[in-house]
Amino acid sequence: MSLARTVIVIAHERKVPDLVKLIRTRIEVFQEYRLLATLETGTALEQELGLEVTSLFSGHKGGEIQLCGLVCSNTIRAVYFLRDPVAPAFDEPDITPFYRACDTNNVPMATNMVAAVALTYWLGRHLQQTKAVVADAGGVD
Repeated sequence: MSLARTVIVIAHERKVPDLVKLIRTRIEVFQEYRLLATLETGTALEQELGLEVTSLFSGHKGGEIQLCGLVCSNTIRAVYFLRDPVAPAFDEPDITPFYRACDTNNVPMATNMVAAVALTYWLGRHLQQTKAVVADAGGVD
């Protein structure tokens, strides 16, 4: 069982409201994880939900490179990257290395709302299992 307790939450501009809505509906899950985001997404999550989010660079300033490095360091439990396939940004950086890092390191990534809901359910189950293991070991969660 992975001990990674950090989740990356990023979204294209038009998908940020969807990400906020998802996190609001299962905030008890997301509160258990350290959240990382690019600057714009992190600011929106802090303002809308009052969550503590560590914001890195904006995507166009290398934020995806920072996040890619973290994925490769085995500290990331999951990635939410809600993409806007209808209106992709023309100046969007090549994020193929980010996808490759997630695939190579077996980090689950949700790129649309259906996958994001499923990933959130999985994270919630992971929390329950972790708490059960700690309780069985006589530890405090």
